[in-house]
Amino acid sequence: MSGFEWALALQVVWVGGQILAGLLIADFVSGFFHWMEDRYGGPSWPIVGPLIRATIRHHKKPLRMTKVGFAKRNGPTLFIAGLFLLGFVALGWVNPMTITGVLFGGMANEFHNWAHRKPSENGMVIRFLQKSGIIISFEEHAKHHRNKKNTHYCAVNGWLNAPLERIRFWRRLEALIRVFGRFRPRRDPTVRRRPIQV
Repeated sequence: MSGFEWALALQVVWVGGQILAGLLIADFVSGFFHWMEDRYGGPSWPIVGPLIRATIRHHKKPLRMTKVGFAKRNGPTLFIAGLFLLGFVALGWVNPMTITGVLFGGMANEFHNWAHRKPSENGMVIRFLQKSGIIISFEEHAKHHRNKKNTHYCAVNGWLNAPLERIRFWRRLEALIRVFGRFRPRRDPTVRRRPIQV
């Protein structure tokens, strides 16, 4: 290989690595915000209250989000992605990693929506992206809706769900918040309590 070919190959690997990092960061950030709105705050809280109400409604009726328009479904997520983008531009951090992170992070709720629809409703391109693991699949997201709805929060592609659950990341973070902030996680009202065995 010539020097030019080596330089080109290194550039491709470098850009590919940044895109991969952007996808991982977007997946983690989607999980962090999802975890926060599922576990803390209340429906009557100012500013975030409507998001928490929407989360509780979603846990009661998961398919309802598929009937809501794009802007209503994605507005808050796209707004947050826009703030990240403005921050990256102001700091001069515009690169393949940050662009990928903002684009995929901004679409996290739409990927989540697609994970609730039937494959026939999604079309060939979305089904391909889900099967290839580039965006979250129905099977991966369904793990969040099982049992207590307190696992598998990452919703861009779900790549980080298994490793974060393996190390009990969210439970440990909740324990730290309980010890240092004196806040307990909110119990999901859609999850039935098990009767106490006597």
